[in-house]
Amino acid sequence: MADYNLGCTVQIDDQETLALLVALHKEGAIRHIQVQAVPMPRPAFKKHLAAIAAAGIPSIVHAPHHNHGVNPCAPAAYDDRAPQEIQKHIELAMSQAFEAADTLGADAIVLHAGRYLPGERRGAEGEFAVFLDRHADPRFALENLPAVYGGYPLLGNTAGELAALAGTRITRFCLDFPHLACTANYSDLAFVEELKRFDSLDVTLHHLSNIRRGSITDEHLELDHPDSGLDLAAVFARLRRHKTIPTTLEYKQDSPAVYTRQVRVFAGLWEDHAGESTTPD
Repeated sequence: MADYNLGCTVQIDDQETLALLVALHKEGAIRHIQVQAVPMPRPAFKKHLAAIAAAGIPSIVHAPHHNHGVNPCAPAAYDDRAPQEIQKHIELAMSQAFEAADTLGADAIVLHAGRYLPGERRGAEGEFAVFLDRHADPRFALENLPAVYGGYPLLGNTAGELAALAGTRITRFCLDFPHLACTANYSDLAFVEELKRFDSLDVTLHHLSNIRRGSITDEHLELDHPDSGLDLAAVFARLRRHKTIPTTLEYKQDSPAVYTRQVRVFAGLWEDHAGESTTPD
């Protein structure tokens, strides 16, 4: 078996992708799955969660984010629902995420701080603290987000910003490589230097896909995309230094077969970068 802990992402109600990942797990190509929790009526939630639990694959849970109506740092931003409806939805979504983690035995729940309105960063930071007061959980792993997406700013882009947002409430973190590359391109920062700053955090999960060369937009591209813009040498050097930290592939393509291809690409890149530092955790 490979000496890395690779996994793939599946939305909680995506039975087609789950079946493919079960097969990949049986053949030893992956060791875990990341389950994207999406709020839904309870009967459907229980049905889909039971199917994932029955697969018996070690799991990580990704909490719902702004695309699912859960935007911790600015709940009402970009949302025309009534405030009471928004809060009710958030309560349902987070309770289901926690239940999914309980049922699957997941020791990590990946969390996005969210997006905010331009010029309202300070208020977003305060609102995120309020969210943590309401929904604190020791399993939270706070993920770095790209600086911008679709014209709106997102909160928590660098290691230093994540540490400030986490305070003492969150102690673990998820390092998303393409998000960091997008931030570096947008803010004219050195990706390798920003990557090193994550050594100061307790990173318990990596997210991996690709971006276009020089892009500020997170597209979840394949690792072998012809316009690859991610510094794969720097990424795999870190992965090889931290072999015990799970790495989860995240793609948005219509066909789940992308994972079948990309786990092979990852394995090839792992071997290609065998000469990189292999200092253990």
